[in-house]
Amino acid sequence: MRNLILYIRVARAHTLIMSAGPILCTYFYSRIKYDDLHLLPFIFVSIAILLFHLSVNTISEYRDFIRGVDDGNIDGPKYRLVSGVIEPIKIKYLGITAFVLASLSGFIALTLSSKLLIIPGIIGAGLSIFYSEWPIRYKYKAFGEIGVFIAYGPLLFFSCIYSLTEHICLKDLALSIPIGLLTMCVLLANNIRDYNFDKSRIKTLPTVIGLKAAYTVLFSSVHISFLCIPIFIYAQIVPMYSFLVLIAWPIIHLTIKAIDSNRFVDIFGIIQASYCIILAFILG
Repeated sequence: MRNLILYIRVARAHTLIMSAGPILCTYFYSRIKYDDLHLLPFIFVSIAILLFHLSVNTISEYRDFIRGVDDGNIDGPKYRLVSGVIEPIKIKYLGITAFVLASLSGFIALTLSSKLLIIPGIIGAGLSIFYSEWPIRYKYKAFGEIGVFIAYGPLLFFSCIYSLTEHICLKDLALSIPIGLLTMCVLLANNIRDYNFDKSRIKTLPTVIGLKAAYTVLFSSVHISFLCIPIFIYAQIVPMYSFLVLIAWPIIHLTIKAIDSNRFVDIFGIIQASYCIILAFILG
């Protein structure tokens, strides 16, 4: 049991809520917009998304350790490979296993639904494995935030809604924009925290555009995500009482005192999760 808990902590399994929240939003959104839902392919697509997320966490953790990106002296999660709590190769194998199972789950969804699902499936697998793996490794080339926005925004929404309904339109993807931005902000906040350490080792968005510009992108993205709600209400994409999502907006003020601590990253995770859970509750 102790080893299992260590795996869960090193793999940052608690961050899977950042995938589960958007998945719930797509389900409840589809329920109010479409009559005929196909639950079985949706379930397998959801499992694939969660496993791809776990794969990214673990393989990226392994690659960071191998490349010397992590350092025990900087702020960050307590349970990392650099702390020596678990053998690095075991985390690598966990990541590979999660990727294989995610691919298998996606293949099952494909057999149960339209073959069009293969397109987001291939893109999702590519974004997952090449996040930190050869030959692209876009995480280390300052494209991590873009990959996360695509994966947790338009790609997740397309995959889930299409697996449920076998229909999709541009209006269905509108909600993916603010949710993709908020998820991206969690990674950006993490890279801002590690700015001084990363600038001599790897390229991240803050090290490329500068710390001041990175803060501008970060806080602008959060505010845009919340300002989307009244626009979506006006466009009848979400019901009127979706304005209740705005009660999560003041959480951003907690970053003022936490801006130089690891809690800075956690707060953006809380904002993303709160936004998605409140929205899912409203739509449900």
